[in-house]
Amino acid sequence: MKRGNNFQEDIEEMSEEEVTVNNSAAAGGKKKKKKVVKKSKPVPLTKSVPQVTTQPLRPTKLVPKKKTEIREININDIGNNELSAADQRVEADGVLAGLIAPTIIEDFYEQYFGQKHLYVKRNGNNIYKNFFTKDSLDKMLRNNLMKFTENVDVTNYVDYQRITLNPEGRAYPSLIWKHYKEGCSVRLLNPQTFNSNVWKLCSTLQTHFQCGVGANIYLTPAGAQGFAPHYDDVDVFILQLEGKKEWRLYKPRDANEILPKKSSENFSQEEIGEPYFSVTLEAGDLLYFPRGVIHQAVSPPDVHSLHITVSTYLNNTWGDLIGKVLNRALEIANEECLEFREGLPRDYTQYLGVIHSDKVGDERRKELTDKVGTLWDKLGQLLPIDIGADQMAVKYLLDSLPPVLTQLEKKHSIEDETTSIKIKPETRFRLIRADSVRLVVEDIAILFHNADNTRIYHQVGEEPGVIEFTLECVDALEHIIDSYPSYIYAKDLPVEDDDQKLDVVLALYEKGLIMLEK
Repeated sequence: MKRGNNFQEDIEEMSEEEVTVNNSAAAGGKKKKKKVVKKSKPVPLTKSVPQVTTQPLRPTKLVPKKKTEIREININDIGNNELSAADQRVEADGVLAGLIAPTIIEDFYEQYFGQKHLYVKRNGNNIYKNFFTKDSLDKMLRNNLMKFTENVDVTNYVDYQRITLNPEGRAYPSLIWKHYKEGCSVRLLNPQTFNSNVWKLCSTLQTHFQCGVGANIYLTPAGAQGFAPHYDDVDVFILQLEGKKEWRLYKPRDANEILPKKSSENFSQEEIGEPYFSVTLEAGDLLYFPRGVIHQAVSPPDVHSLHITVSTYLNNTWGDLIGKVLNRALEIANEECLEFREGLPRDYTQYLGVIHSDKVGDERRKELTDKVGTLWDKLGQLLPIDIGADQMAVKYLLDSLPPVLTQLEKKHSIEDETTSIKIKPETRFRLIRADSVRLVVEDIAILFHNADNTRIYHQVGEEPGVIEFTLECVDALEHIIDSYPSYIYAKDLPVEDDDQKLDVVLALYEKGLIMLEK
């Protein structure tokens, strides 16, 4: 029996939207000899029983491979440099490098990411100038249907309590500015939906982090604070766009709050103690801190503050991956191992349970717990790690922002509606973005993509990005993915049927996943 079938049903459960399948011409074609497909092999556990410790572990250092040199790219230049169309992964690395400079990326991952804060002072050099301003906020409100609570929050912090003052309905500019003049903070919850600069920034950084990236924008009047102390379930980068803001960081109260899975409630000042770090950010400065760091911020009495918070690494942990692996391993065990399907002893409730946990010497209890240990050992031999990784990768694609195409990419793809294209054997092409697709091989080949996603977080398009191919197309799809960013000939695809080669290319072209060289 094949392990890991029905992958698509798993994806439907992972998404708030139902994933449908687009059948392409590439799913057809002439039948050839059956292809031997590489399948995910279960990886056995090295120890049968997991070791548990009550001491906090030092976070794993996520250190990318060493690179010779990374060119720093200003966030205002995203999509407007030669790296944008050459290899978007290189541009994404350059954008992060530009944000954290003079710290280099290798040192950032080695010393800071997931471990401690990083403060970058730029001494009045506002490298974010014109990226997003108060005028940008006003235009966004006037030109779009933005609603309170869904897109905009109006808040205040009075007598150590956060107060949300959202009325119902549309966030009209006059209402927003009225609250602002009265000392309230304004929070834009999903500015990437309405502002192209923020969209470009988030879309590019998600290419670097290989997981979802979101943003909020905060406008705070002089001498005001909009939010109570709290910690978040995401890593955050604070980019000070205008004015100034004083930030105070506090250590987690106990080991369970280090790298938390959920954001906290609001804290009182007595609960958090004294800050371990305090700094006033000025326009152009950056502050990074990991999830779990308690923080609060207040603008000085003489100047307003406008900053953007870029967040990432939500539910992107070893625990999330292992959870998916264990769920699938248990499904496999129930299908393939008779012992997992056998009924429980009728007396198990008399020996197992919290009220029986102190009966250490009871022989019947030991017999039952030994049985659980034996089944755990067998489960450990069935771990489909690669399938779990596929599920995580596809979940990211379903949640991710669509790519922001450069003018060159639009001109050489289906985005250019002025040109009629015919795919030929001599056609040279490549993927537009390497991280916009994920190939999953089961009984069929399924190519997931984010080209049809909307700019609203966790909202896929009307036709979610799924294309089915026959197994004969797997080698061709792998060749296309592995060849990025190089152009390749359609005739060189490793598919025996010449028509099917063109069908594969056409299916990708019609979904906006490839660009042509000419």
